[in-house]
Amino acid sequence: MAVVFFLPWVSATKEVRIADLRLIPYERGRLPGELLGIPQEAFDGVLGNYGDRGFGSQPSQPIQQAAVIIWDEDTPGLEASDAQIQQRLVQCSYLAFSALVGRSLCSTFDYCNADTLQVVAQRFDVASPAHSCVTTRRRDGGTQNMLAGRGGLKFIRPYHVDNSSRITLDIPLLEALLKLPVGELKERIDEAVVSFLRANTDASSIDERSELILMRVAIDTLLDVPHDKAAFRRAINEHFDELPNPPIWHKGSLDEQWWCKHWDKHVNRPLDAWVHDFCAARNAAAHGPANGEKGSIWPRHNHLIFSVWLLPLIVKKLLAQAGLYEFTAEDKIARAGFEVFLAHDLLAFTDKDENKVWWQVAESELYLPLFAEQFQRACK
Repeated sequence: MAVVFFLPWVSATKEVRIADLRLIPYERGRLPGELLGIPQEAFDGVLGNYGDRGFGSQPSQPIQQAAVIIWDEDTPGLEASDAQIQQRLVQCSYLAFSALVGRSLCSTFDYCNADTLQVVAQRFDVASPAHSCVTTRRRDGGTQNMLAGRGGLKFIRPYHVDNSSRITLDIPLLEALLKLPVGELKERIDEAVVSFLRANTDASSIDERSELILMRVAIDTLLDVPHDKAAFRRAINEHFDELPNPPIWHKGSLDEQWWCKHWDKHVNRPLDAWVHDFCAARNAAAHGPANGEKGSIWPRHNHLIFSVWLLPLIVKKLLAQAGLYEFTAEDKIARAGFEVFLAHDLLAFTDKDENKVWWQVAESELYLPLFAEQFQRACK
């Protein structure tokens, strides 16, 4: 049977090639037309099972735009083995990861979540493409659900998935991930990416406790360390060897005195204080408050936004060490200066008008040297 890979909740305005895969615009009734022997009507039948919820008196309707993924090795008929499907779904997870890395945090625009970037691999019969078979997991294995016939949507866009999301792919990162050879590094990155995506769905079915645990798992996996705070602290300090010495304690509501009063042992720099705090927050999420142990200074949402931003910098260095990626100027500044975030209550508003949060202030301070350099170049 034929199999089509597509992102039902993402529209593509033009074709984009990354390595040997291509994102191709889908438009109901028009695009992509006949593709590798599959007619437009078949694409409409498969993707017609996915729809947008109604608004007011307007009924729900099939999605009008989406993005189809094809590979250079695809042959007419779009057939693929189970092994190929699994391999390609891993590559699709890289695509979702690179889009999340490219999003803007604490911004009205250019935001997306992992569920926005859901990739579906759907087998279908060209003669009856609206008939679908969905395989779902069970604790004792799996089961299949037949969704037959036209005349009704099977999947509706979730409420937490914006119908106007614009994604920005980190293309160099995605290209590097797609080049990863089979081996131990790829296994670690693959596992970490899965945990990262699960921690970034924005779905109400996954709470912040679970997300925090997933993020710690992802970072531990990347750094290849056991679940031990001392080992974690050593590994993350060794990894971020670009950090300035002597350390810089930035000015903010959470200054050196504040952090070191709470975490008064084994704190040589802001990163050490964060390790203590992150571990305390994760342990409370996993096991509940521990009697006699210090709680975290940062609330969970601060640890989540910071760790989500930090983890891709770890992935990029691992890829750079493997000769697959080259740091950008922005990467270098971020890796050397991220401790600026630790001086603030990141998602607290900066004033009573509630127009800005401290994350935005810290981010601007971090990248100010880069913006200044770019401005000087533009003026020459």
